[in-house]
Amino acid sequence: MRKSKGWILAALASLLVVLPGCAGSLELYERLLIHGIGVDKGEEGYVVTVRSSVSMESEGEEYFKTQGKSVLEALTNLSLGTGREPFYSHNYLVVFGRSCAEEGLEEALDFFARYYNTRPAVKMFLAENTAEEVLSVQKDGTYLKMSELQQLAESSRYNGKSVGMDILEFVNGVKREGSSPYLPALRVGENGVEVFATAFFDGYRFKDLLTLEETRGLLAVKEQIKTSEAVVSGEEFGTVTLSLSTKPGKVVYSMGENGRPQFSIEIEAMADISAISGGRNRLEAGAYEELENSVAKTLRGETEDAIRKAVLENRCDIFGFGNLIYQKSPGYWKKAGESWKNGMAECEYRVKVKARVPRLEEGG
Repeated sequence: MRKSKGWILAALASLLVVLPGCAGSLELYERLLIHGIGVDKGEEGYVVTVRSSVSMESEGEEYFKTQGKSVLEALTNLSLGTGREPFYSHNYLVVFGRSCAEEGLEEALDFFARYYNTRPAVKMFLAENTAEEVLSVQKDGTYLKMSELQQLAESSRYNGKSVGMDILEFVNGVKREGSSPYLPALRVGENGVEVFATAFFDGYRFKDLLTLEETRGLLAVKEQIKTSEAVVSGEEFGTVTLSLSTKPGKVVYSMGENGRPQFSIEIEAMADISAISGGRNRLEAGAYEELENSVAKTLRGETEDAIRKAVLENRCDIFGFGNLIYQKSPGYWKKAGESWKNGMAECEYRVKVKARVPRLEEGG
């Protein structure tokens, strides 16, 4: 029995030694460790830009450009110029060029959502022009790290005017009943790459852009704004800069007398004074109410503008109003769901914002 056990242990040990060298396995130096991928539409397929690490030890990144009839073919063709196999587990993000989005992202996205070797939870962006332009940006003679670019997807927590989205969330936004997806939009400027708008889509096809202010209106309904700066002016209080935060918006759905859905959107905001022209002693007791009304008016206007542009003008339900009907009134949605693209423009949307500015005596 002891002899049998010893033989088994020896066999296992030899197997562990052999496995790393089995056919099909590659050493790290044989792999192209991808950090970022840019996808643009080409004349005969796709032009793909890739950023990868120089090595496991180096913090620098390499830059490659390839093309193919499909995204996968383009990426596979990387081995022709590098002698290495693309490896995606280190990837931070995917950027799509505008022309690619205008034609529709379904075909290009299928690779990232389906291919066994990719991660569908990586961050996703739209470029103002081309993805190649974004991925080729340099700072002080070196390429902008993809980990730094990835952080732009998290910038909403600091400014309340940008969104973050990964591939899986985007695809779910397309497939979810009564909803439309959106992405952070990037542009290249003198100081590098920045989020300048929110791109929204009709299915997989790009439709239009929300400004940063309209994006804040979207976020006030969809999510909790943790911090955002707002500047308002009035005769009673001058020019005031406030640190704005909101609770998640509350959307109440009901049927109107005309048989059409109506939505009441309630937003609750807290606005702490950061700076005021002339100092805080300018604020008398009665001016606080005027200041709160001004803050509420600003945020209500931004939300209404976002609804008008996306829902009423472009028939893109980025707020998920239709999904609320789908959940609350499945019977009605069964009849109205197929025509929701046009039906959403015939609904009524009422935005109510309650803003609170802490008084000086409260330590605000």
